[in-house]
Amino acid sequence: MTTPSVSVVIPTYNRGRHLTEIVAAVAADPCPHEIVVVVDGSTDGSLELLRRLAVDEPRIVPVWQGNRGQGAARQAGVERATGEVVLLLDDDVLAGPGLAAGHAAAHAHRRGAVVLGYMPTRRPEPRRPGDYPAWLYAEDYERACGAYEQDPGSVITHLWAGNVSLRRADALAVGLDGGPGLVRHEDRAFGLRCARAGLTGVFDRSLAATHLHAQSPAGFARQFREQGRSRAALARLFPEYVTAVDPLAQVPGFVRLFVPVPGLLRGAVRIAGAVHAWGAETAGARVLRQVELARGFRAQPPK
Repeated sequence: MTTPSVSVVIPTYNRGRHLTEIVAAVAADPCPHEIVVVVDGSTDGSLELLRRLAVDEPRIVPVWQGNRGQGAARQAGVERATGEVVLLLDDDVLAGPGLAAGHAAAHAHRRGAVVLGYMPTRRPEPRRPGDYPAWLYAEDYERACGAYEQDPGSVITHLWAGNVSLRRADALAVGLDGGPGLVRHEDRAFGLRCARAGLTGVFDRSLAATHLHAQSPAGFARQFREQGRSRAALARLFPEYVTAVDPLAQVPGFVRLFVPVPGLLRGAVRIAGAVHAWGAETAGARVLRQVELARGFRAQPPK
């Protein structure tokens, strides 16, 4: 079986400051025959930047759509792509050398595969107050990768996309947009649709990239509230895979005390960071994460 052609698809929203570096890293690999970048209603000049870059790198294909979210942008990019395989990269994921070529080779002797590469988080050094989102994200991600290696079936049932490839025909058949009520967990919903379609997940650490994760404390709290809401929606959409469990069901009782007053917990985390008590800041942020998940979950309980 010959090595399939690859289109790289990158949805982006207001990340113009990273785009030159992100696209250049992909373009350094001669393997992809096109780099489709879908600008999801950005207001930071991303589209104009991509058009300038495309003058010197004709493989860059800028695509514009009104702001409809990452899943819709991925869908638009895959529809525009022409490669046999689509490599879906997030707009804060820096491709390592030969990433697209590695993904292409992974599909050369496989059909029906969802190939997930590795993208460790670049943690801010030195650590500063409020950097805890990146540190927790890095811990969570490495834990997920360990789970993939222990249980390969979890690759698509608990998909953490951002560096993932599959046959374009499979992607179009499954669909990349989210579902009703899914303001978060679009990656996992996509993976669960792949599981329903009978696709097989493969995790490969050699397909390496770097995640340039950056998030404010306010964005951290908002993300987990939205994940709590989406957790209930996932259970409704995929009852055979997901059980709607209240995020506070298996945590110490004291955590529940903060649900009505999350501002107190946020303040404690902020103070811990200000005095460089990194252990306390991280521990407080873990509790805050559960509190925000619970607030979101209880705002939209499963039916």
